[in-house]
Amino acid sequence: MGSCCQTSQVVGDQYVFPDGGVYSGELKDGLPHGVGAISFENGSQFQGHFENGMKNGKGIFRWSDNSYYDGEFLNDAFNGYGEFYWSNGNWYKGQWIKGNMQGEGQLYSDGKTYKGEFENDKRNGKGEQTWPNRQKYIGEWKNGKMHGKGQLIESNGRVIEGEWVKGKKK
Repeated sequence: MGSCCQTSQVVGDQYVFPDGGVYSGELKDGLPHGVGAISFENGSQFQGHFENGMKNGKGIFRWSDNSYYDGEFLNDAFNGYGEFYWSNGNWYKGQWIKGNMQGEGQLYSDGKTYKGEFENDKRNGKGEQTWPNRQKYIGEWKNGKMHGKGQLIESNGRVIEGEWVKGKKK
């Protein structure tokens, strides 16, 4: 959304992106540069910083379904620290690289809370997840599943330690 890679035009003090997004704000050499905002026909909008026609620096992107991202951008992608809130109540707070959850972060999804490492939008590396029933897994993750050495603490306090493969105890 809001990319400047195709034909675009400047109309008065506004810049129109190829995808129909209308930008209002500071321009430099005919491109969005500095502080500004984009409004899209579908009701989505972005407010924040631009460099050479792209979202760069701090900004807030709001979708028409009330989901939003508040954080850092680099070349139009979520990059650096940011917080994403889905309209269903789920959220992620942490590091992003090229639009993907990557590095340290915390994810709340469907009553479960995970805190740890991410790679390509998935739990990967070391992390800890707590379920609504207070069961907890502390250990290694791969492709979003418990994988490697870990410890499952059941809600009754029973501890199961060992090796996990694709989400199952080995």
